[in-house]
Amino acid sequence: MTTLPQTVLQRIALRKALGQDGYHDALLKIASGDTDTLAEWDRPLTADERTARKQLIFDLWLAGGTTHDIARQLVIRQNAVFESVQITRDSALNQLVTEDPPVYNVWNFNQCDPRFGQPHPGQIQGQVLVNLLLWLTEPYDMVVDPMAGGGTTIDVCKYLRRRYRCFDIDPRRPDIQQWDVSKGYPRLYRKPSLIFLDPPYWRLKRDEYSKNGAAMGSYKEWLKFMGELAESSAAAVKPGGHIALMSESFLDEKETGRFLFINRDCTVLFEKAGLKGVQEISVNFTSGIKSFRDVQYAKQKGILLDLKRDLLVFKRSK
Repeated sequence: MTTLPQTVLQRIALRKALGQDGYHDALLKIASGDTDTLAEWDRPLTADERTARKQLIFDLWLAGGTTHDIARQLVIRQNAVFESVQITRDSALNQLVTEDPPVYNVWNFNQCDPRFGQPHPGQIQGQVLVNLLLWLTEPYDMVVDPMAGGGTTIDVCKYLRRRYRCFDIDPRRPDIQQWDVSKGYPRLYRKPSLIFLDPPYWRLKRDEYSKNGAAMGSYKEWLKFMGELAESSAAAVKPGGHIALMSESFLDEKETGRFLFINRDCTVLFEKAGLKGVQEISVNFTSGIKSFRDVQYAKQKGILLDLKRDLLVFKRSK
């Protein structure tokens, strides 16, 4: 590869990054001495290829890539990456859809916006992330989601032009990096303005999550995980930045036999980690998510069915 002309290397790198095929056969022909194939692949990049590379550079940068890493991946100069990003980020802002940030702390969304995320256990409405980012971040701020699930955070960040790094112990999409946050955060070259956390609410939907995830142990073990997550998140977010935690308290008839005040327990852990609680937001469901059987059971037992999750927002002091 190192003996190939620069343009050939760039064309191959571009196709690989875009997930396109065709370069393997070309490489075999070139290796066998096919000068026509070499000449064809060594021609200057076409206008379409340059446009595709320009967009790819911006997409990689938005996904948290450094100019150094992008330049190395695409076999181009770092200065060229920097200049391309500067031009594209300015023009992209002109295309940004203007939306107003939320005013109230009760958010009602009947269903998930199909533009954001793919089906996933415990999937949240993308509109929650839209509201959160509009409220707490500015364009091109860094957002980190270490339990990215179906990729809702990625899609919302692209929509609102926020940079992002997204991880999961069991990635369901190729644009989510495999990482177990119980080991702390991977190396982040830039501290995020916002960390979004949507962990399993202990045993709820346990059977649908990774067998190595935080939902598998006892409630005591889950709280230990959440305490460690609070500490590592407090260290990872930038001074003055925010951490938003989705949670759901619930009546645990199956294992502990008591109502678990998950919100309260997590608030204690996150404040112990040095974070200041600044808001509690109710994210409500419609009653349509409960079946007739659920309703009849609740009436029989004299209990209330859960129709809300809560978004707890904390801030790291400067």
